Order: sequence, then C-alpha cells, then structure tokens
Amino acid sequence: MIALNDRSYRVPARPTVVICADGCDPAYLEAGLEAGVLPTVARWRETGFYALADAVMPTFTNPNNLSIVTGAPPALHGISGNFALDRDSGAEIMMTDPEMVRGETILALMSQAGVPTAAITAKDKLRRMLGRGLDFAHGGICFSSEQAERCTLAEHGIDGVEALVGRTAPDMYSADLSLFVLDAGIRLVEQERAQLLYLSLSDYVQHGHAPGEPEALAFHRALDDRLARFAELGCVVAVTADHGMNDKALPDGNPHVLFLEDILNRPVRAPSRRARLVRPGLSQDRRAAGDAGALRARAARYRCGVDPRRSFRALRAAL
Repeated sequence: MIALNDRSYRVPARPTVVICADGCDPAYLEAGLEAGVLPTVARWRETGFYALADAVMPTFTNPNNLSIVTGAPPALHGISGNFALDRDSGAEIMMTDPEMVRGETILALMSQAGVPTAAITAKDKLRRMLGRGLDFAHGGICFSSEQAERCTLAEHGIDGVEALVGRTAPDMYSADLSLFVLDAGIRLVEQERAQLLYLSLSDYVQHGHAPGEPEALAFHRALDDRLARFAELGCVVAVTADHGMNDKALPDGNPHVLFLEDILNRPVRAPSRRARLVRPGLSQDRRAAGDAGALRARAARYRCGVDPRRSFRALRAAL
C-alpha cells in the first residue's frame, strides 16, 4: 500500500493499465458504440464501470495527465497549464520540466516500492514529468512513441523499442502515434516486464475528425481491439480522457470562436489603446497587433478552439 495526497493505493496484484485517451470526448464513444466499433467498451459499460467525470481546470493535456497520476488538482501538483510565464525572464515556457512537479506521483511511489512500472506517452513533451522518480535501475520504464528510436537504458529504462513493438517509430502527426503506445504496452505485459502501466495517447485524430467520421471510427475500433487484448492478458484496465472536444466550426465552415482581441478592441476604450495578443513561439518581430484574420485562419485548424498556447504576458498587457 502506498499513500499520496491523502489517498491510499494498493499495490497491483495483477497487471494494471491506465490509459489516458487524449481528447476522447464522450461523443466519440457514443458514436463508436452506435456504429458497433467498440464491442469491448460496450461490454465494459455493462459489466464494469462507466461514468462521465469532470476534467480539472484548465482542461489542457499537461494538467490533467498530472492530476491522473497524482490524484490531485493543479493547485497541489503545480502543473497549471501547458505553458507558463517565467517570472525572471518574462518568456513563455512549456510546462514540461519535471522540476515543476510538486511532490511525488503514484507511478514513482509504486516504482520505488518495487512494482515494475512503465509510463509510455505519445508525445515526448510529457515523458520527463511522468517519468519523474521512476526507479530505472529496478524495472522502471518511461519513453514516448515520438522518440521511440532514441531510447536508452540509462534515460528510459529500455532500449530496442522499435524491435519490441515490431515496427519503426510512427510519424508524430498520425493515428499510429497512439496505437504504438498501446502496442508497446501490450508487449511489456506479454513479456511480464510491467505490472503497472500508464499509457498517454495523442488527440491527433480528434483534432481532425468529428465523432462518427470514418477516420474517427477507424481509430476507435483500433483502440477497442487493443483494449480487448489487454483484457485477454488478464489486465485490470481503466480508460479515461484528459479533456473533451468541441467543434468550433459553424455549419458554413467559419470558426465558431470568440476572439478576445476583437472584444478588447471594441470602442469602450480610448482609441489610442489597442489590445495586442501574442502567441508563444513567435519572435518579437512577428507579433503583429490586430491580426484577427491570421488568428481566424489558425483557429480553423484547431477543433478545440484557438491555439491554447496563449501568452500570459499578452493577456496581462491587454487587460
């Protein structure tokens, strides 16, 4: 038994797999169940546990993944977004540094207690935070499918991942980025190399395809097939999401978005005071004020709204 954040967790008696299906809005499950592509999920809904749950705020990938592996809200684990403002430099930085995580994770404590623990992510940005505290010298494993070909025993607790899975590392912008994570987890269970697994997927498919579209159904069918395999192997399996998805496109194809810059520039302020919103990753000379057209074009490519990588410094200046 381990204790963390006023909760107690039993050491798994059999392989236990926790899957974070990034962006898996309930609408995708409903569409998949209706289309008959989720027989495993349908069976679990009747014989297991199935419920809707609120995500932690803000509903971004990093805060919710850390809340899953700590059993605590961002106020406790410290990962309050995908990006943060560095108070010393004034720069926007990605919240991927494991030193930003306050306290331990369930994964780390289980690993330190002698449980063979594996954390596998689709995108490498989460890897170091999820792998923080894992005992790599005694069976701990942590890697991403994005950089599967770079794994070393010293840094990831495993090498030869591509040979393990049976194919090369997938393209970052593909459904296979997530399926590779699941297949790697299956191989580790088959080889009895992990007793507790945390598998964090990508929302690439959900960003591009609405519930019920052929591409979305095909991906969730493949996900269900892998859930069935975990069940065949005798695993306890839990599947959750880090956030849902909202379609921000109107029926005419225009983005259904409220543009904060436009709202702030309405004539309720002095004409000489124009708000400016900037996005992390752009250099100073590319931060154009009032470029709502560019924002709209970019927003159209994001099913869950305007690019969440907003600038804290820009909001502070605008407000």
